[in-house]
Amino acid sequence: MTIPDWLTLARVGATFVLLILLQACAHPPVPVWTAWLALLLFVAAALTDWLDGHLARKWKIESDFGRLFDPLADKLLVVVAFVGLLGAGLLPVWFVSLVVAREFLITGIRLVAGQKGVVLAAESVGKHKTVTQMVTATLGLLLLALDPAHQTGRMVLEAAVWITAVVTAGSGLWYLKANYPLLVKHTIRRKKK
Repeated sequence: MTIPDWLTLARVGATFVLLILLQACAHPPVPVWTAWLALLLFVAAALTDWLDGHLARKWKIESDFGRLFDPLADKLLVVVAFVGLLGAGLLPVWFVSLVVAREFLITGIRLVAGQKGVVLAAESVGKHKTVTQMVTATLGLLLLALDPAHQTGRMVLEAAVWITAVVTAGSGLWYLKANYPLLVKHTIRRKKK
């Protein structure tokens, strides 16, 4: 295991701590320190996403583990944050459902590819999706920490939700189109004599 791989695993561990913090935030009154800690933990975990990729490329130690688990760790982090913000009443159900559905779709495509011996690395369209989702989650967690009823904050979050929804849906369709031949290609099996 390399340092970038350990950073990916650390992001998964941080996600479970974030889950506990967001669960605590779901029961009013929300302790202010809990919401701030959730925000700081999310931002730190999101930064490890950039750092592990940067180090893997710089040190030329990219691995199949990283190609597979880095996007999964991102998905887990974002989905937990969005579900927590949904529980706090800051995100709409349709948006969180869209994000989760897209992530299941891409994970399914990766599983099919893996069965055919192909490891699908994250593409730039997926990285843009991840950035917009992480910005939206950060804005939501910041609003949770400051004041969930703040009107201007809610309007900024709503704009981020719509932008993220378009990028998320678009990237899902892009992956589906780009990998459609892989999904419909039949594996030819020879009969044993």
